[in-house]
Amino acid sequence: MNRYCSGGLLIMTATLSAVAIEASLSTRATHAANFTPTPLIFDDDGSQDGFAALAYLLANPKFDVQALTVSHGVARPENEGFQTGLKKLLGRLNATDIPVGIGSSVPLSGSNAFPGFIRNDADKFYAPFVSVPDAVPNIEFTTAAQLIVNKVNSSPEPVAIFSAGAFTNIAAALRIDPTIVNNISVLQTMGGAVFVPGNLGVVDEPPYSTNTAAEFNVWVDPLAASEVFAAGENGLNIQMMPLDGTNQIEFTREDYQAWLDIGTPESTVAAEFLDFSLVVVGGDVNPNPLWDMVAAINLAEPEFSDEVPLHIEVDTDTLPGESQGQTLAVSGLPPNAMVSLDASFDRLPFDASELFSFSTPSKSVPEPASLLGLLAVGALGIGTLARR
Repeated sequence: MNRYCSGGLLIMTATLSAVAIEASLSTRATHAANFTPTPLIFDDDGSQDGFAALAYLLANPKFDVQALTVSHGVARPENEGFQTGLKKLLGRLNATDIPVGIGSSVPLSGSNAFPGFIRNDADKFYAPFVSVPDAVPNIEFTTAAQLIVNKVNSSPEPVAIFSAGAFTNIAAALRIDPTIVNNISVLQTMGGAVFVPGNLGVVDEPPYSTNTAAEFNVWVDPLAASEVFAAGENGLNIQMMPLDGTNQIEFTREDYQAWLDIGTPESTVAAEFLDFSLVVVGGDVNPNPLWDMVAAINLAEPEFSDEVPLHIEVDTDTLPGESQGQTLAVSGLPPNAMVSLDASFDRLPFDASELFSFSTPSKSVPEPASLLGLLAVGALGIGTLARR
């Protein structure tokens, strides 16, 4: 089952000069192309892998990034150092015209948060690995949830949303106006762990070490995640990339060098965030330090992963150090998400090192999709769910 109502052909460009690469991959250049890029809202928690994904989506001619919203999570969105670094990064990426919304610094409920030693790197904006200009662009920040609502409601075309941090901003937007689901083509998320262990255990102290089921993006605001998946029962087309899928992909030092060699602002920025990830986040514990990039590729490339329609429920009842934040696949109920349980570059005509040197434009904008057609499948239970 293709997640889009109509999909574009993958176009593989075998050889490109440096000038052609920059022209084809620049977001600004796509406006003059002969196809309509999909309007995109980018929502992330200011993580290193999220900013690498942002660079990729800005460079991808399939998308027109129309808003950037920041949730709490890896970053403290209210932190002055982080906000200044974000402005400088957008200046480096020539993206200062994109509206930016800052989300709540706390979850909808509870007090779950990333440990401070992880958040400190975002406060100093990943220095010295990531370089940003000295000049601080004049960018006025607005409120994240309201920005999402305004952009979705004002768009003449259905909007795709990429969400790879806490679900707080999306849930808050749905609380403001639940009808925005009617003009959202797809919500691509990175979060959750369905049939694999969670990742809180990378921190060797409670409540992280004792909760083996949850993934960080869901755990930091389980209520918000629960409300978003509930919206999947009411018309929101959710494309979920959990750890099950991201565990299949690895990014390497060779990918870093390949992106650096391309030399575009987007590829260079992504390379620097990958450098940070490989040194600080990667290693034996996290062989894939760019989880959000996997979700971004999944949004851009329909063939990247197989998907299964599942009914996902979030544990909001147990304690943070137990199984709170676990994403459970419940059999016998209508599906509320298309879940990517594996991902592979073997399905694509390029590999990770070539992310920024191949153009794969789609000539059609994704249309709003409904899960109604999946109801019969979902009623059969997980055991009989078929992959597309």
